[in-house]
Amino acid sequence: MNIRFAVCGLFLSAGLLSSCTKKNGENQNLDPNNNQTFDIMSTKSGSWWLYNADDGSVFYRYATDKDTSKDAILYKYYFRIDTTSRLREQIPEFFGKNSGKYISLIDLDGKQKNYITYVILKEGAYVGQSWDNTERRKIEGVNVDMLIESEVKSVSDVLVLNGHTYDSVIHVYNNLKAKIVGTPLYTDCGDLDVWFRIGVGILKENGNIDISPAGVSLLSKTYKDYLLEFHEEP
Repeated sequence: MNIRFAVCGLFLSAGLLSSCTKKNGENQNLDPNNNQTFDIMSTKSGSWWLYNADDGSVFYRYATDKDTSKDAILYKYYFRIDTTSRLREQIPEFFGKNSGKYISLIDLDGKQKNYITYVILKEGAYVGQSWDNTERRKIEGVNVDMLIESEVKSVSDVLVLNGHTYDSVIHVYNNLKAKIVGTPLYTDCGDLDVWFRIGVGILKENGNIDISPAGVSLLSKTYKDYLLEFHEEP
């Protein structure tokens, strides 16, 4: 999944939010014996989705129908290609479903080695439904607790994208926080809105990042991606 705000865990400021202990997220409670068919979007090789980004890039997501696993949890392998890049590098993406939870692997540092599991949506989504994703990682020699708080904002949005109308769209809001292990305070690192259409895929993402530890801006970025066209193999 194209969640670029995951790098927020690298940068922490003095605590500004309310005290909070480490939580046990939905992503920590998956069942290796309950892998399910991923059905948000097609897994068949030859299926593709074309996205426009507000930074001027245009990228494809391709399905491969190949399986992979992490900690005995099954994922379908996809990859992205930025058509505006000279390198046209294939960037791996992983999506799955387990125990009624739609999941993805997030590449924390862009090296395609240090992935974390992330519940992106839950089956039977309803307005107000919420869940957490948690992860503990050593980043730049510092042990960090990461927290993604997710909430379903709508299950009936209608989006018009590139002349195509999509109904029954699910809107999920995600807020990312992080803290140094042993400290009580999570710091806000940014947020991400994602719109899904079951049977089509990810329609749109809006990211907003503002990381300013001790008042010094290390990363400030906003981005918007939306679906232009897609093709699903029968």
